[in-house]
Amino acid sequence: MLHETPARGSSEETRKRIFSATRQLLAKKGRKGTTTREIAELAGVNEATLFRHFGSKDALIEACMIHFCPADNLRELLPRLSGSAEEDLRAIAHFMTERMESLRDLILATFTEEDQWSTAGDAAWRAPAMIKQVLTDYMASQVQRGELEGDPVLMARLFMGMIFAYVVGRKRMGYPGYTVDRIIDFNVNAFLNGVRKKN
Repeated sequence: MLHETPARGSSEETRKRIFSATRQLLAKKGRKGTTTREIAELAGVNEATLFRHFGSKDALIEACMIHFCPADNLRELLPRLSGSAEEDLRAIAHFMTERMESLRDLILATFTEEDQWSTAGDAAWRAPAMIKQVLTDYMASQVQRGELEGDPVLMARLFMGMIFAYVVGRKRMGYPGYTVDRIIDFNVNAFLNGVRKKN
C-alpha cells in the first residue's frame, strides 16, 4: 500500500498532483480506461485520498476539467483590452487559441467517449460552458455599447466555435502556409464583417 509523505506538500499541492495525473491518464486511456488506482499511483497518493477529496471518479474528472479551464483567466483579460471590438476580439482569439491548444489532449479525451459518458458527459461540458458565459457577457457589453449587434449568446457560440474548429481539426484538415495570426485575422474579420463581397 502506498503511503503519502507529509513532505510532499499541502492539500492544494496534492490536488494539483491528482489533477495532473488525471489529465495524463485521460489523454492516454480515456475515461473508461482510466482507474482511480492508476491516478492515485501516478499522483503519489493513496486511492482513499482521491475519494476523500472528490467522492467519485466522475466528480474527480469534472473537477480536473474545471481546474484546467481558462475561464477565470479570460475574465481577468477583458478589463485590460483596448475597447476596440476588432482589437479585443483578436486578443481574445489569440488567448483562446493558445489555451485550447494547451488543453487539446483534454478536449479530445472528452469527445472520444462522449456517448458512453452519460452523467459525466454533461459535467465535461461545464468548463466550455464557463468560457462561453464569459464570452457572452463580453458580447453583451459590446452590444450595449453599440459596437456589435445581435444575440450575444449566438455570437459567443460562433466565435468560440471558429477557434474550437481550428484547434481540434488543424492536424487532420491541415492549414499549409497559414499562420495562426492569419487564421485569427480572417476569423475576426469574417465574424465582424462577413465574407460576402462588398459592392
